[in-house]
Amino acid sequence: MTTARHPRAPKLTALALHAVAVAFGLAFLAGAFEPWGSAFAPDATPVRLWLLGGASVVYLVRFTITQFVLLKRPFPWEEALFVGPWVAMLQVGLVMLGGNVAGPLGWVAVAGAVLYAVGSYLNTASEAMRLVWKRDPAHQGRIYDKGLFGYSMHINFFGDSLLFTGFAMIAGTWWAAIFPAVMTAMFVGYHIPRLDQHLADHYGEQFRDYSARVKKFVPFVY
Repeated sequence: MTTARHPRAPKLTALALHAVAVAFGLAFLAGAFEPWGSAFAPDATPVRLWLLGGASVVYLVRFTITQFVLLKRPFPWEEALFVGPWVAMLQVGLVMLGGNVAGPLGWVAVAGAVLYAVGSYLNTASEAMRLVWKRDPAHQGRIYDKGLFGYSMHINFFGDSLLFTGFAMIAGTWWAAIFPAVMTAMFVGYHIPRLDQHLADHYGEQFRDYSARVKKFVPFVY
């Protein structure tokens, strides 16, 4: 099986891994594993459990829309076999950690839900705006620096970092901060330099002008 003959196979593989992780997390939150022992039973309040489950499902839906509607670039097997397990680990890790946090929800979780919503908007809306713009034949061969991408060259990555920071805040434990920290480090240290090199090779002077005018990751900061 090759990506050329089955172009959707890598995306479907990543989606399947993600869906299994979400199903496992929801089963845990619902107490399906409680008969195995108290260690497998969630201790969080119902509101936190619902927030964790909702965040997990929403990201799965957005992941599906992004992969099959918004992103038109190739999705090779090497990327699918990295993204799929990584996202699955994020989902299971945050849900398991948050599900075992007892006590009241608090303002941190509420702020996390807001941050999750903002990050989700930045990621999905920026991709949707770019897709609409690129569909115009007059824009062929031009770099997209409009809309939300006018505030950050990689506003979609920044949105992902924000939403997983929010997810970790909903989880309500410092251990959960490991996940958004690692994700942000991967964006800044690996994905952004790699993508910038591709854009520089493809767009040349347009990319250099864009890079000089717009911050790379965090709007107005970096």
